[in-house]
Parts: sequence; C-alpha cells; structure tokens
Amino acid sequence: MGRSSHRSRTVRIAGAAALLFASAAPAAVEPPGDASIATRTHPAVWRPEPAPRIAVADAGTATLDRTAVLLGGFTADLAATAAVQVRHPRHGWEPVGCALLTPRAGATIIALDQERLLVIGGWTGVLPGEVTRLGSVEICEPTQPHRRRATTPPFETTDGGLEGHAATILPDGRVALLHQNRFSIFDPEAERWSPPATLDTTLLHPSVSALGPDHLVVIGGRLEEGGTSVCSIHLSPSGIRQVHWHDTSVPALRDAASIALDGERVLVVGGSIDGTSDPRTWILDAARRDVRPGPTLPIEGGIADAILQRSAFGILVVGGERRIEGRPVPPSGPAIVQLDRNSARRLPAPPALAIRTAILANPTGIERFGGYRFEAAARDRGRASVLDDATSLRLVPVVVAD
Repeated sequence: MGRSSHRSRTVRIAGAAALLFASAAPAAVEPPGDASIATRTHPAVWRPEPAPRIAVADAGTATLDRTAVLLGGFTADLAATAAVQVRHPRHGWEPVGCALLTPRAGATIIALDQERLLVIGGWTGVLPGEVTRLGSVEICEPTQPHRRRATTPPFETTDGGLEGHAATILPDGRVALLHQNRFSIFDPEAERWSPPATLDTTLLHPSVSALGPDHLVVIGGRLEEGGTSVCSIHLSPSGIRQVHWHDTSVPALRDAASIALDGERVLVVGGSIDGTSDPRTWILDAARRDVRPGPTLPIEGGIADAILQRSAFGILVVGGERRIEGRPVPPSGPAIVQLDRNSARRLPAPPALAIRTAILANPTGIERFGGYRFEAAARDRGRASVLDDATSLRLVPVVVAD
C-alpha cells in the first residue's frame, strides 16, 4: 500500500516517535555494488505548484473526478489532523469544509468510487510521545461532509490498532484487508466487512497486490520462523486458500512496494531488511510461482515504503524513505523502472528532500505535497519541520531516448 484506488499501501506507525526524532544526520552509506545501476538521469522537470491550505506530512491522497484530495496527516505542531483538503480542477485549493471523524495520519486511503473514500487505520495524537494507533475505519465523502460515517472494523484490535496492515482494491471494487493473521473483504455496495478469515502465518508490514478478483500475492512482512517470503491468497465463495511460494529469491522484506504488471506478474521494489533499506527489485510470476531479479534501483542506500505509479514511460518509484539501522531519512531521489529494457534510471531529486510526503498521480507524472524533515543544527539538538510546499514532476517523451 501512505497512500489511491490502484495500489496498496501498508500503514507505517511502529516506532514513529523514535524514528522521526533522531538527533543527528547519519553518515552516507553506499548501496551494494551492482553493475546494473544506471547513472544517467532522466531530464524530467520538477515544477512548483500551489500548496494546500494546511501544511501536512503523512497525509493520504486520492483523486475523485479530477478533484485532488488530501486527507489527514500531521501538521507543524506534530499533531494529527482531521482536515480533508480539496483542490478543485479550476478554482484551486478550497477552504477546508470537510473533516474526518478522527484526526489521523498514516492511514490507508482507497477510492471506492468517484465520491467515497475508505480510510483505514493510521495514528492519532501528537508526536513524539502521545500517539495512539487506530483500529477504526471510516468512509469520507469530501463533497458531502455531512455523510461522513464509520464502518464496523472487521477485526478486534489491541493498543496496536491496525499497525502493520496491508490493503488493496480488487478489480471488482471490493477491498481486501490483511492484518497479522487475519483477512477480510469490504463490500462497497453494502459497506460491510466479511467475517474475518484466519491465515496460517502472522505477517506485519507486508505488501499485497491483486492479480484478479480472486487472487492476491502477499510479499514479505515480519515472518515467523520457517515462514516463506511470498504467498498467494485465493478467494472463493467457500473461503480462502493460502499457497506458499518456496522460491527463496525474495528475502524477508518489510515495507516493500509492489504493483501488478498484468494478470500473472507482480513487480516488487525495495523494502527493508533488518532495518536497512534495499535497492533491489524482483519480478514475481504467480502462474509459475517463481521469481527473477529485476533491475537494481539507482537510489543510493535503497528505499522502503515507496509509492509505485504507472506512467507511459515505465513504473515510477517515488516517495518512501531510506533506512539506516531502522532510522528513516529522505531517499536520494525517485527513479523509473523500465522492464522492457530491464533498466532503472534516476529521476531528478525534488527541490526539498523529506519523508512522509503525500504523492498523487497526474496525467503526465506525479505531484508531491508537504512532508517531514529533521534538520540537525550545530548549536542545539536540531529542528523538526513540516514542509509547506507542493511540486509536480513532469515526464516528457525525451526521457526514454537513448
């Protein structure tokens, strides 16, 4: 799964206080040596855009009928907000007129249709020490604020809420939710969750992609002893069937990103192993249940919790963070994966480096809103800030020219 209806995103909350408030910038760490890392940078262009009315980090995003929406996040006082910010395609950012039922950051946002957004989990409170992880789910209709409503959560949760979950939309519009060893399907017509099913393994912070209305591929997460790194979940009216892949090519990744390439293949990008982000990619063939390596990302130190976005020129790898011994810092920049060329190339770094940025797709590239940055200072312990900016990355045909 931050962060729209075509992808999945896992909520990242565990250790938020310790990770966001590190007191010094880490030393640079070189990525693993790999001759396939491309050094050429695409001539794409970052452009400034009008910023939203409230500067936020770790907000969710969606596009409803050409209208951009930012949901929640945390603000300059490091408190989670309930604000739902809407940008009209002609009139720009409108005054905040809608709010979530619960202030929350780091939630999973899935568009059910052109009016309704499903908002799953996240955290509420104030960083660093007053954070509550949420197990609640709500439905937001940004153009009809009076219709905000909760849905009965499919799982009973403890103090950890839905921390570490993964969710994705299926081709038929239903939403699959995985948390620990529990699995449920949301029916958007009835606005109701199915009775939870039990998996034979417990997973936290995996990635999940849908290959069809009845087939999911789950990658990584915190694995139990002897667990496999990849499994398929097959859905049927009688229940679910979990099939483990025994190809060990994919390590026990946490917070990898994945995207279905077609009805049989999944691209897996980055993730972290023992707290250190990884620059590798993998291509999974669900029909054969085998794995082959993809091109290595030209992102120094790798990337975890990235957002993958289709474009006319390849798969964009944006957002996310680099991790060094579990500590998040801004990645060196985005990249584009071109599987037809078995290559991955750099894209220009954004003007302001940050983590917990909100990413929104547009017809020619992506837009990037806000984010969090910690700046170490010589005279004190440093300064934390939430960025008050917005930029867009525009891709042009020349980026694929040799």
